[in-house]
Amino acid sequence: MRRNRYTLFLFIATALLFSSCTKNFDSINTDPTKGSSIAPGQQLASAAYYLNGGREMGYPNLYLLLPRVQYLNGSWGMRSGSKYIRDDFYDERIWEIFYGKSVKQLVDMIERIKGDSALVNYVAAGRILKVYIFSVLTDNYGDIPYKQAGMAYYDKVYTPVYDKQEDIYPDFFKELDEATAQFNNSSDPISNDIVYDGDINKWKKLANSLRLRLGMRLSKRDPATAAIQVKKAFDAGVMASADDNFKIIHEAYNFPDLRGNGLSQALQEEQTYNYTIGCSTFVDYLKAENDPRIASFFVNKDANGADITAKTNYLSITPGLYWWDNWSDYVAPDGSSIPQGNKYTLIASPFYALQAPFLHMGYAETELLLAEAAARGWISDNANDHYQLGIRAAMKQLEIYPGMVPVNSAAVDAFVTAHPLDPATAIEQINMQKWVALFPNGYEAFANQRRTGYPVLAPIEDVGGESETGGKPFLRLFYPSTEAYNNTNNYNDAIGRIGGKNDWMQPVWWDKQ
Repeated sequence: MRRNRYTLFLFIATALLFSSCTKNFDSINTDPTKGSSIAPGQQLASAAYYLNGGREMGYPNLYLLLPRVQYLNGSWGMRSGSKYIRDDFYDERIWEIFYGKSVKQLVDMIERIKGDSALVNYVAAGRILKVYIFSVLTDNYGDIPYKQAGMAYYDKVYTPVYDKQEDIYPDFFKELDEATAQFNNSSDPISNDIVYDGDINKWKKLANSLRLRLGMRLSKRDPATAAIQVKKAFDAGVMASADDNFKIIHEAYNFPDLRGNGLSQALQEEQTYNYTIGCSTFVDYLKAENDPRIASFFVNKDANGADITAKTNYLSITPGLYWWDNWSDYVAPDGSSIPQGNKYTLIASPFYALQAPFLHMGYAETELLLAEAAARGWISDNANDHYQLGIRAAMKQLEIYPGMVPVNSAAVDAFVTAHPLDPATAIEQINMQKWVALFPNGYEAFANQRRTGYPVLAPIEDVGGESETGGKPFLRLFYPSTEAYNNTNNYNDAIGRIGGKNDWMQPVWWDKQ
């Protein structure tokens, strides 16, 4: 009898619970922080933040690309880019995050609002940002899902085709044409715009500057098309000052917060900045040119944190070496002995401040691209004028990093005066200065080094014979292994075009060998 009473009580209590829940089911089971339709500005901001926010997006830059172009090496993780040792996790980050986060947000935003004339400015900005994102993807991987990418929900395309890079680039130029023409000052302004704060004219300058960069990318493969696109960009109006820079502002948040600079977060993980050493290729060039920026990039400190750069004179490390290789103390010119752990010059602290911005494309790069265009005869301007403006802008742009001491104006003037452009070596001079100006943007430095051959990479020192390429620099990133299982047929078609295997020694289309 007691058991029957207990069962009856349980039944009644359960019935009352469900009846009370049912009355307010919708309100109880709806997340009050989420709406049924996300604002387009939020999606645009999210897509932009993921480009370098969060530690995982710092990994490929720090461990693959910055060492690959011989800016930095020394830490264990940098073996991937310095010794050319495969690491699938680092290789896949750009693909997984750009497709899984940024592309998905932009495609959804554009598809949802493309028929709303009031929101046309969001669509135009989104298309320009998409071109930038896909340019990074294709320049790193080669043939990639492009036209069908992100369309799983709208077109039920779950296994997108890999478009050929030679077909993707013409579409970039078409998209930039249409996007810039699509802006309308009478339509709603772009809100929550973390790139340009709703300034349509700056978005247009970014589109034209991207055209300049991507047009120049074809200088080796298709110089005729390159010349046309570069001239078109110049005539339309590219970045004219640092105010036009395409940079993402970050805040002082560490992993896993997306608001912190991803490169900085990666450098701060386990204090990796203490093992991030200036590569001799980069440091020796700065020294040879008497470049005052060397003090902005690097510093030597002893175990107590005191600056000992005057003793070590920016002692750098050979590409391929770990910080512990060739173990020995350093004897300074004054006779003092500096222990192995403190002898090498390290990346300066402003570059690993969590609130450091990330410069995706800037005025300095634009001026140096125009200098190259003029040197090639593609625009009628004076190449040296753009070259000098590019150098000055590159020195000035270092001030965007927190705590950075500005380069002395007299030192800037002296450097520019001492480095006029020589027509006989103009392309080399321009692209070596671009290499300096791009630091720490390994994505663009990697692309430009493959296009131009500058800097000429030094042979690596491979203690232990670890290199998986015989010491030869890789030319692209590996496709993610998940693509072989999730998108098998299209993946196989793509690798069939590069010799039948997932090979990082095969050049991308524009990198004509």
